[in-house]
Amino acid sequence: MHGSREVRVEEIVHWSSDFLDELYWANAIAGTSPPLKELISALWRPPDPGLYKVMAFSAQPVLAGYSPIVAEALAIFKGLQFARDTGLVPCCIESDAQVVVNLINSNNVPLTDVGIILADCKLLLEASPGCCVGFASRLANKAAHGLAKLGLSLETNCFWMEDYLSNVASIVLGDRPDQV
Repeated sequence: MHGSREVRVEEIVHWSSDFLDELYWANAIAGTSPPLKELISALWRPPDPGLYKVMAFSAQPVLAGYSPIVAEALAIFKGLQFARDTGLVPCCIESDAQVVVNLINSNNVPLTDVGIILADCKLLLEASPGCCVGFASRLANKAAHGLAKLGLSLETNCFWMEDYLSNVASIVLGDRPDQV
């Protein structure tokens, strides 16, 4: 960057994420947003009866430069572990990474770096009857996106159950139309 200061990866990711959010909302104002049908289907939905959703949450720093597919698979794996460890099962872990969700729900595991994590996700799912992994668009899952952005600024793992910081509450409640 031609004599500028060195920029950390976390800063670039944070800036890029904010830029894309602003671009999306600018397009919405200009009338080039997704069709209304797509926006309505993307709204937050409560969990199916008997399943947990947003009872506890975590944000964890990323300590390596993973590819997006590996990072998404790892986030799902950590979510499944967290649900198991806190007793919040059965549950449905939602992700906006449709490719990863499809791979977890398929009968095959690729023989790649992400395949190891996917195999571990499948083992956790088999050991947790009633748990599932599903797709939710980013518009319907702003909490996950916000917590991922928060994780970029953390130095340690953070977990919340019942008590949480006000900035985390605004992230999580932002998905619920009745709470906005």
